[in-house]
Amino acid sequence: MAVWETDPRVPPGFAAGEAAVVPDDAETGGGPHLVRACADSWGASVLRGLGASRGGKLLWAEGQSDGPT
Repeated sequence: MAVWETDPRVPPGFAAGEAAVVPDDAETGGGPHLVRACADSWGASVLRGLGASRGGKLLWAEGQSDGPT
């Protein structure tokens, strides 16, 4: 799965080696924690070019299926 958006800032906890710290009562910010808990691998690419991507960032995650979907 991959998501592109125009904001180039990578969310806390999504970059490699960075832990996501989300307070128990927080209403936002839990996405990176869920991705790290469920995905086999994940990453982020900051897109600086003005070509087709128009800059921003690409967040991605990969998982493996345990069987038929």
